[in-house]
Amino acid sequence: MPLGYSAARAVTLPHKLLAVHSGLALYGRNNICYGDEFGSYMQIMSYVSDLPCVEAQWFPLRRMENCEDCRACVIACPTGAIDTDRQLINSDRCITLANELTDDFPEWIDKDAHNSIIGCSKCQDCCPSNAHNKNNVKMGATFTEKETAELLNHMGSEPYSESLAAKIEETGLLQEYTNPNVLPRNLAVLLLN
Repeated sequence: MPLGYSAARAVTLPHKLLAVHSGLALYGRNNICYGDEFGSYMQIMSYVSDLPCVEAQWFPLRRMENCEDCRACVIACPTGAIDTDRQLINSDRCITLANELTDDFPEWIDKDAHNSIIGCSKCQDCCPSNAHNKNNVKMGATFTEKETAELLNHMGSEPYSESLAAKIEETGLLQEYTNPNVLPRNLAVLLLN
């Protein structure tokens, strides 16, 4: 670093928890972090550094005030993972978790619940706290028919073609979410809808 200090990305820290405790974000009822400027359309990263800093306030865990009377994400959740009687979502019912694991989809997930190759954005898309940012979301990589066919027919042991690998990298998905067994399975289920 220019001033002689060093920093490293800390990938295993609880990023959302740290963001809320540090006052940089608040939780939504959907357990996603929201910042004033970007709503929930942001990626939180944590770093550790030897740069000296002054002690700062450590906030209690907090949810946005407008979540108290709002039920938009509860209604929009395709698997019922968001419950108004719980502080945390039921992560075992969240389709995002099922989309990221290599296991077969649980039988209780309705075929119409699938809406994204990785993750799910239903609870974010309907959130009033994201209304001011909906037009700021930019389209990512698009795949040709040939690349889509390659992805659908991909065998986990072989590498992707260079062009498909480059497109997948362009999506910005973390490497653990681009498992060769997960993307083809998720795309196939999504295309059935």
